[in-house]
Amino acid sequence: MSKGKQLWPGDEMLAFFRAHIRRETSLDGEAAEKLAAALAKAVNRMLVWEVPSDIPDAPPAATAPPVEKVVEAQERHDRAENFNPYLFSALVALAKHGRDGLMLRLKDIKSAEHLRAFAEAQHVPVDATLKRTDDIRKAIVAGVERRLADRKAAAS
Repeated sequence: MSKGKQLWPGDEMLAFFRAHIRRETSLDGEAAEKLAAALAKAVNRMLVWEVPSDIPDAPPAATAPPVEKVVEAQERHDRAENFNPYLFSALVALAKHGRDGLMLRLKDIKSAEHLRAFAEAQHVPVDATLKRTDDIRKAIVAGVERRLADRKAAAS
């Protein structure tokens, strides 16, 4: 049995959905494109067993989304619903780069909402009363330091 192929969000995933929708439905071009874009937005990654042979290397010019839609998609990507809390491992960053290295990586996360999502995904408890992003970052670093210390103690 084949291992399959992992697809990540982007042109290849969009082409995958586009090919299946066109082959399996009778939707017109615009409706098929809209559905393919909605599916690609909703899926973070997927493992596929069968890649359609009619997937083009690049989307055809006739079905490529207009520039306005590309800009709109980028704006959606920048909003909270598309924040990836697994961008890096806080525990690994602390172990390899120390407290300052982790804090530097956390400074790339600008909003309190994203910091809280990051902390939750990384299993780091953060006090809900903290409002300032700097305070949340410090709480994340302290929580990750406790986790790393616990791991080292358990390993000894």
